[in-house]
Amino acid sequence: MKVGFTPRQVTRLTGVPYSTLNLWARKGLIRPSIDQGSGSGSERVYSFSDLVALKVAFALRKAGVTTSSLEKIVQFLHKNEHMEQPLSEARLVVTGRDVVAAKNDRELMSVLSKPGQSCLSFVVDLPRTLGELIEIADHTNSFAVVLSEREDASNRPAKRLASSTGSKQNKRMLAGRR
Repeated sequence: MKVGFTPRQVTRLTGVPYSTLNLWARKGLIRPSIDQGSGSGSERVYSFSDLVALKVAFALRKAGVTTSSLEKIVQFLHKNEHMEQPLSEARLVVTGRDVVAAKNDRELMSVLSKPGQSCLSFVVDLPRTLGELIEIADHTNSFAVVLSEREDASNRPAKRLASSTGSKQNKRMLAGRR
């Protein structure tokens, strides 16, 4: 038994206007995979995966990706990455004028401007980096140096936070909250 969604349910769940739903189905961008409907009196029926694809396509459109660009993205991913339903399978990111797909945790690939070309990817995980600093400070008992705004660092010795200030103070200091 397959769970399906009617166009009315799809528009309510995804926010995609009915006219857009019809246009994308006619163009073949996102066709209902359960039942495509055949003439008057029959209704298209979409799968959950179709809903995901519609939601992604709608978000890409809101981000400025044109319908023709969506078609290019779908065709490229289908043909070159062997994805049956690219918009519900790929992890896509809009980067200025391009859309890139995350092939894995470390590799990005252009799927619009220069389809197939790898992109330099470097993501800083700020929460993890701060956590590592806090752990190191706590483990090595390296506490922050506190200078008052009126003190001149070259004339007076810096005051070190006493070890009794504990880990909470270090976490606040490293996070920039005093």
